[in-house]
Amino acid sequence: MNQRFINIVAAATVLHATSNAMAQDASPPSESEGTQSAAAAPSAIPSDSEKPPESDQAKPPTGKLTKPPKLVHFESVSAPAAQGASLGPTSVGLEIAIAADGKVEAVQVLEQAGEPYDALAKEAAEKFLFEPAEIDGQPAGVRLKYRYVFTTTSILSETKPSNVVEFSGQVRDKISGKPLAAVKIELDGGRLQAVTGEDGRFRFDAVDIGKHSVLLMGSSFTPVGTEEELEANNKYDVVYDVELQIEKVPDSERADFELVVIASKLEKRVETVAVSSEQATKVAGTGGDAIKVVENLPGVARSSVGSGALVVWGAGTADTRVYVEGVHVPALYHEGGFRSVVHSDLVRTVELEPGGYGASYGRGLGGLVTVGYRPLAAEGYHGSISVDAIDASAAMRGNIGEKWRFSGAARKSHLDRVLSAVTSNDVGQFVPIPQYWDAQLRLGYVPSADEAIEIGTLSSSDTISRSFVQADPLDTKTESKSTGFHRIYVNYRKTANDGSQVSVVPFYGTNRLNIVSKFGGIPAELTNNAKVMGLRASWSGPLHDKVFATVGLDTEVEFNTISRRGSVTTPPREGDIRVFGQLPDDQVNADTWNTVQAGIAPYGQLDVSLLEGKLHVIPGLRFEPSMRGGSRFTPPEGERPAIGYRNQDAFLEPRLAARMTLSSRVLVRGAVGVYHQPPLSEDLSPVFGNPQLGASKAWHYLVGSQVRILEGLTAEVTGFISQQSELVTRSPLPSPVQAQALIQDGHGRAYGAQIMLRKEMTAHLFGWVSYSIIKSERTDGGSTTYRPFDFDQTHVFTALASYDLGRGFEFGSRFRFATGYPRTPVIGAAYDARVDGYQPVFGAHNSVRIPNFYQVDARFAKLFKIGKTSSAEVYLDVQNVTNQKNPEELVYNYNYSKKSYITGLPILPVIGGKLTW
Repeated sequence: MNQRFINIVAAATVLHATSNAMAQDASPPSESEGTQSAAAAPSAIPSDSEKPPESDQAKPPTGKLTKPPKLVHFESVSAPAAQGASLGPTSVGLEIAIAADGKVEAVQVLEQAGEPYDALAKEAAEKFLFEPAEIDGQPAGVRLKYRYVFTTTSILSETKPSNVVEFSGQVRDKISGKPLAAVKIELDGGRLQAVTGEDGRFRFDAVDIGKHSVLLMGSSFTPVGTEEELEANNKYDVVYDVELQIEKVPDSERADFELVVIASKLEKRVETVAVSSEQATKVAGTGGDAIKVVENLPGVARSSVGSGALVVWGAGTADTRVYVEGVHVPALYHEGGFRSVVHSDLVRTVELEPGGYGASYGRGLGGLVTVGYRPLAAEGYHGSISVDAIDASAAMRGNIGEKWRFSGAARKSHLDRVLSAVTSNDVGQFVPIPQYWDAQLRLGYVPSADEAIEIGTLSSSDTISRSFVQADPLDTKTESKSTGFHRIYVNYRKTANDGSQVSVVPFYGTNRLNIVSKFGGIPAELTNNAKVMGLRASWSGPLHDKVFATVGLDTEVEFNTISRRGSVTTPPREGDIRVFGQLPDDQVNADTWNTVQAGIAPYGQLDVSLLEGKLHVIPGLRFEPSMRGGSRFTPPEGERPAIGYRNQDAFLEPRLAARMTLSSRVLVRGAVGVYHQPPLSEDLSPVFGNPQLGASKAWHYLVGSQVRILEGLTAEVTGFISQQSELVTRSPLPSPVQAQALIQDGHGRAYGAQIMLRKEMTAHLFGWVSYSIIKSERTDGGSTTYRPFDFDQTHVFTALASYDLGRGFEFGSRFRFATGYPRTPVIGAAYDARVDGYQPVFGAHNSVRIPNFYQVDARFAKLFKIGKTSSAEVYLDVQNVTNQKNPEELVYNYNYSKKSYITGLPILPVIGGKLTW
């Protein structure tokens, strides 16, 4: 074969062969064992001046080396027993000629170690197999210098000496949990070295017992150091999670979105359930929106069609807080629940913590959702355009020079127009059809690799209506809702050499809410316009090699201008006994009021590593002085001037969490904490509510475990209890005391368990099965008897899978089951002359349920590669394949003699495509 070669000098890649004294333990090192013996110190590779003359058949070609060769098969040999008495490592310097197909063409010994080492090393290297190098993007033959090292040990012992231990582990991306290859591990300042393989694993065969410094170095992260103490007669296997810098790969190949469930911020031994964006966007029924995969996780109730509510562990829809890059936003999903409020191309991570989260966050009785953006990158210009039956969107990102970067995305719905074009039926009569848009814009300045400043905006707008049309227009029942928010923020981050990080995020914005209901002749309207501002600032870093600290300040202020008119019971609140379309109470009133609520919360948290990192104890404390004020303390009366008010509180919220690794397969965890939530501004009206309402309180308790059953198959079980007190409820009095239409004596409790069995992507298949059994209950004003919470779903089951068929074809399916929401039955009706209509007579509160929900979804997709960095995907996402008519809400005719249901969406085939470059 006439093969041209180019000489390249390899990095210090050292492999080993064991002596006959250790032959009983010798085996070819797998990729998981890295590319270097733990016991062998690296040797210098010969310089260019030491290269032998090239032959005529090996003259280097012109062109640029665009991809170095990569060793994919290593051949291990054993040294003769007679040589095993040598106490030091023996190495042979080689030059290897690699053909364009990755096979070894020739091996030449450059540095001799004497026989039989030279012959053995040459024989082994001839059996190596490489992933071919590329010159100007094309496979080509190359020459590289290589050092083959024989590590030896004393022949006096047939077993490993008792004063050394095997030390192995894995290096992973802190966010995604993905293994990191080509990470260099140095012990004791470089005395021992190893390099991780494709699965992120490394191994040192013989390390002295005692304390050792460990340094991790890789091209995608800042060097990270730690310390390990090794004890005799133990085998140590550790996990190091590191935070990556920007990965410069094409957008079409990125999979850096991660969904982390109940993810504690531990630096070592972190075990999380993660889903990559490549997987999340393939889940059937999500329409390609990666964030919507949250709905398929255990502990999350299925929201009804037309609702973007997030109900987690039996908490109220307003009790789960959502943050995007540290900025508080009022919702995660658009109304209707078809899409999230942030474009998936901008998102890097989403963390869902249903309860028991740390001291960094507060002001919510329920769960916590934090959305993190992708880092702004200086890597050219990239973007995407997506269109399907629901909406159209576009995203773009790039850089202006080396230090200025930008990113932006926008989306607008058109489902209402698509439905009107394909059907003559008024679909909106049965299911609410949303109209929405959202936009995000980011501009960043990166003065150095460890410092960044970003200015960004977030905007979202929604309109949704639902109706139940009757022959008599006066009996037609309609309800419409319009919401939106805007934010502008600055995000400053700086990382120091010791790994500590400073983050400062001030923000300002507006929220708006408008609800109009018309059930009969009495309309009702609620409008709330708010200005919000806040500041989140934190420092996190090591205090000691076993103690990691986080301290910070969480401040938020909200100014509201609210107006309300109509029936005192419309719009209804949780706990009200009513049915959809019920004629409102004839007690009509109106009010306009202003409120201000402010909280400033310093907090601190420690992560204490014990038992060689197997146990992490995380105590935290949050202290939050707060203030509430309003324009009027009492309802308006004649010409009497309004009297304002101001109330102050201060809350101490201790938090404690712990994780312990029982074995390489089993992790257990637990948490307990106190949480407070301020009252809603809509409830502070002196006419419709109570200006003297204070904060509600909750205790969270959880305990769980995570078990790796097989490689790629994990199971997670978590049990929890949430106890709530001082909840706001409607006064039970027919004529409440002035300015006390709402009182604060309600209690709540939620308890249950969740299970998740997850199959990682292997052999083209991934999926999971999740099941939650949750009981959520409340008491009402003046009552101590618990009844089911309006959004209680006792059983929620989800099973999904996606299979890569090859050649760009994919198929996925999802099955969901959920218990129906509780409702109060109508057992009769009585004519009410005051409103000229029938009023229902109710049975026991929330004693029946809407029928159970069943749905099967399917997704088919084909990906086309366009060049090296672009791709196009065409997909068909079919929701409700079986056309199941799932009831979503109870409705009655005018005299409540006949019952029917508002049903969810019929079969909805969503055809779409996405172009990425």
